[in-house]
Amino acid sequence: MKIKLLLPLLSISLFGFSQNQVNSFYGTSGAINKIVTTAAPLSHGSGGTNQTWTFGSFLNLGTSTYTYVAPTATETSTYPGTNNVIVTTSLEGNTTTVGRMFTKNNAGAISITGLNSTGFTINCNGGNNGAGNATLGTFPLVYPYTNTDNTVSGSFNYGTNSGTFSGSLVTSVDGYGVLNLTDYGFTANVTRLKTVLSVTLYVSIFPVGTATQTSYAYYDPNDATNNFKFRSVNTVVVASAAGINENVTTLEVANSATLGNTQNTLQSVWIQNPVQDIIQINATETIENAKIQVIDMLGKTMYQTKAQTINGVMEIPVSLSKGMYLITIENEKGSVNKKIIKS
Repeated sequence: MKIKLLLPLLSISLFGFSQNQVNSFYGTSGAINKIVTTAAPLSHGSGGTNQTWTFGSFLNLGTSTYTYVAPTATETSTYPGTNNVIVTTSLEGNTTTVGRMFTKNNAGAISITGLNSTGFTINCNGGNNGAGNATLGTFPLVYPYTNTDNTVSGSFNYGTNSGTFSGSLVTSVDGYGVLNLTDYGFTANVTRLKTVLSVTLYVSIFPVGTATQTSYAYYDPNDATNNFKFRSVNTVVVASAAGINENVTTLEVANSATLGNTQNTLQSVWIQNPVQDIIQINATETIENAKIQVIDMLGKTMYQTKAQTINGVMEIPVSLSKGMYLITIENEKGSVNKKIIKS
């Protein structure tokens, strides 16, 4: 069931610069993470102050890209109150999955109004004036913040099945300390955001199943990109009548964390936007042996080249339709991702 592709979006929020608080729900558009897995389940331990969280032995599965866009007129009508849409494009092997999370930002008070992916939708429309929305709270969220929303409700559609749901979302900034990602030599002071979503699924008036999601996301307060460093999302969906019994964990590591704590010359790259028929890559430091790839928002490769040297300015000719794209530049020292806007 594609609930597992959508519910992890609920745990997206981005950390600012105060030591032990989450400043904003929205972050850097175009952020790319590695999707990984482990042979054994991870233990996140307890929250609290001065914790140490150590994770490793990862196996790479693919990538996930997060972009932020305005809702269309149809989306605003379908999910009332929505004013920001978070688009997640996941690529594992040759399979690309796109999900959209619809959100409402009312002077820093953030609510989830709905979720959508191919063949599956959730609409948090179970009450008047957004009463069924899943509310995380008013940002910034300062440790030891906790908010419980017991009025999450609405409707869902999955293939030929449809019904309603109701339950709760518990959001907490439950700890801070040191995060170690041993595979990448990464160590940083972090603050942790935890969310627990629990809903009952109904067809007509009859309960037919349950869905529970628990997420842990770790943020570096000194990271100016405002993106999490590591996130774990466990989703359990049980609906016996529909033959559904899922227990899936998704792990994501920020690309910047995979560079460890070493200086990366790729971080000097910036792109001249908007572009026409030429993409201008600018770098304040020389970058050797660079692989350059341009993809659209569905993960389709529009341009690719290898073994390039970027010394100051490099121009590459491309033929792109109007819209937004991502450019990835990588070599043996790491990678960097930038947004391209074709006007």
